Amino acid sequence: MSLPNADFSLSAEDALLLFRDLEEYAVSLDRIMSRLAAGADPGILADYLVDRRVAARLARVRGTVGDALEAVIGAEALEDIAEGVFRYSGP
Repeated sequence: MSLPNADFSLSAEDALLLFRDLEEYAVSLDRIMSRLAAGADPGILADYLVDRRVAARLARVRGTVGDALEAVIGAEALEDIAEGVFRYSGP
């Protein structure tokens, strides 16, 4: 999909919240994956995801960025993008 050459904006507060969450996820998941590679119990990943409410926080991030993008590309284009992504469907 070709996107228009347009900027979109986030408030400084939204950008700060997004950065903090993404920084936490990047660092924490890297550490968890290192521990898993060293033989740690795989439950540490599930514990982290649940204890830190990662799914809910990622949904908030998606909503914040999605709203900003929708203002530039429109609801239909954003929906098309969402429909085209990988979705885990289980074993």
